[in-house]
Parts: sequence; structure tokens; C-alpha cells
Amino acid sequence: MTGWLLIFLAMAVPMAAELTPEEFVRRPEVQARIDFAAFDPVLLNAAIFHETNRVRLQLGLPAFTHVPELDNAAELKAAIGVVQGELIHENPLPLTATPADRVRAVGLHYRQVAENLARLNGFDLPPGRTQVGVRTREGRQEYYHLDTKLPVVTRTYAGFAEEVVRSWMNSPPHRANIVNPELQSLGCATRPCRSVGSRHEQIYAVQVFFTPR
Repeated sequence: MTGWLLIFLAMAVPMAAELTPEEFVRRPEVQARIDFAAFDPVLLNAAIFHETNRVRLQLGLPAFTHVPELDNAAELKAAIGVVQGELIHENPLPLTATPADRVRAVGLHYRQVAENLARLNGFDLPPGRTQVGVRTREGRQEYYHLDTKLPVVTRTYAGFAEEVVRSWMNSPPHRANIVNPELQSLGCATRPCRSVGSRHEQIYAVQVFFTPR
């Protein structure tokens, strides 16, 4: 377990937390489309962090502070969640079984902990559209719109962050965590995965909220 934690701790990098959400989202790399062959989890984590703060500030709430260890706790959950294949907060591993366990595992002492999970399509599709086709072209698998037959493009990093935060805000229990004024800090993690049935590209996203003891 120690070696596993060291891997995640090594992933902690600055996420431009000193920028405002508006400054961050204007960066060219944030507006780039997600390439699953060269997926950048650190960039997407930062995009989700800043989009969440944009929503908080819009509601008159203080912005979350960034605590890198929370990214590590979120990454622990993302790694386990992709293997589990489910959006559940608990697992049978004794040291990382609950959100609180995972926060303790990265060395933080908490007064309050909360966690949001999501698993969303990585494609940029019209509202309400979830089904796409798959075909082989020039030896590569390609996804396409069933009606127009045109190739499907992936979301941008900013676009995915906006969509996943919107989905959380539309769910009362998840929204409650985002708008809770008692929660002070936020960490995020993302992992690419595939849907069970169609094998479409998806992203497993985790938010970990925290108030220190």
C-alpha cells in the first residue's frame, strides 16, 4: 500500500490555482479536445477544480482552496472506481474503504469530508443524445453519429469540466457538497474508462471536499 500511495503522491502538481476560473478557461490547452490516446488527467482535474469554483463564486460562496493531497485521495478513489466499475463510495480495501479513509491515507486530518463521483461520456454530443456508432476506418476504430454518419469528436477539457459540474449541480446530494459553505478545500481526479456495453470512451471523475480539523 505504501508504494501505491507514493505513486499517487508523485502526481501532485500545481493546477494553476492562483488563476481565476475565467483566466484558467482561456488557456489554449483547456480549450483543446480530449485525446484519449494522450489523456492529460492533471489538466482535466484542474479544469474541474476551476469550473467548480466558478459556480461557487457565482453563487456568492468563497472559492475552494486547492490542497494537493486531496487530489491524491481523489486519485485513490478513481483508480479503485474504474476497477469496480460502479459509482459507489465504499470498497472492501481496509485502508481506503471510505472517503474518510482515503483522506487519512494521504496524511490529512479532517473535520469534514465529502465526495462526488461521476462517469460521463467523453464525446461532444447534442443534448439528450447518448448513442453513437462504431466503425473501422484505415485500421482504426472510429465513432460516428448514427444520423449523419459524421465522425464524433471528443469534448474539450473545459467542455467536459462544465458538463460534469453541471451534472453534479443537477443532483441534490452532489450539489449539496459543492455549495456547502462549511467545506473549504477541493481535490479532483479523473481516469479514462469505457462503458460496459458499448465500450464507448468515458471518464470517471472524482471530487473530494475537505475541512481541516
